[in-house]
Amino acid sequence: MTTPVIGLLTDFGEKDYFVAAMKAVILSINPEVAIIDIAHSIPAFDLRAAAFTLWAVADFFPAVAIFVVVVDPQVGSARKIMVARGAKHFFIGPDNGVLSPALEKEGCLEARELRERTLFLPQVSSTFEGRDKMAPAAAWISRGIPFRQVGPVLRSWERIIFPQPGIFKDRIEAEILHVDRFGNLITNVSGEKFLKWYGGKKGQPLAVVTDEVDFEAKIATTFAGGPAEKPLLIVGSSGYLEIAYQQASASQKLKCKAGDKLVISRGKRQKEAEKGKFSGRN
Repeated sequence: MTTPVIGLLTDFGEKDYFVAAMKAVILSINPEVAIIDIAHSIPAFDLRAAAFTLWAVADFFPAVAIFVVVVDPQVGSARKIMVARGAKHFFIGPDNGVLSPALEKEGCLEARELRERTLFLPQVSSTFEGRDKMAPAAAWISRGIPFRQVGPVLRSWERIIFPQPGIFKDRIEAEILHVDRFGNLITNVSGEKFLKWYGGKKGQPLAVVTDEVDFEAKIATTFAGGPAEKPLLIVGSSGYLEIAYQQASASQKLKCKAGDKLVISRGKRQKEAEKGKFSGRN
């Protein structure tokens, strides 16, 4: 028999008891489950960072794994708790969009609102629904309860939509989706689209312009494979284009953060490509 798997993703950090409490609840209901910590250092309340993290990792989990995501600025309010059955996995989290990129990438077969009180702990705190509602519901799902038992069908839900890049003959207009712990800037440009646009002209410099800086970058295939102390353009493990440095933070050096826009163009740095001016897709 396959061991059931539950993946936990939160903004709780490691200082407090919150993550341990959720694990204890899960294991008290199903001691046979394997719990995987996806991440607990998501910046507090950062829905997009959590959504990106789940989107990036979900494909690598075994079939019928259950994701529990607790990044929940409106905990205890009228917002719903969503439980979804995807083509391969189950997803549990607040209905605030945090589940939507991964769920829609995988394909949603059915979504319901978590309302069945018999799946909750006997005492429910209005400030810790991750422990008192979501964790026990995940444990019961891992034990095979009928999916319809969790609550009524959810016809619509909140969405976080990652912006699409603009791909033009002479430039790419992009946005930084995520900054990882090494300071690498992960953009919304897929590696496939970037390499098709770039055309494989080895050594051709590319100019990058953001609101704060403009610089030249070279293509690299590994973090160690480019010039030291110079920005690199690399297709990272997520399959998306990243801006990186050897053993340094691109975010700090270039003063960039998630949500910042940038333009990548062919040739050396062009002063006429004014900082902060992005024409938009046309």
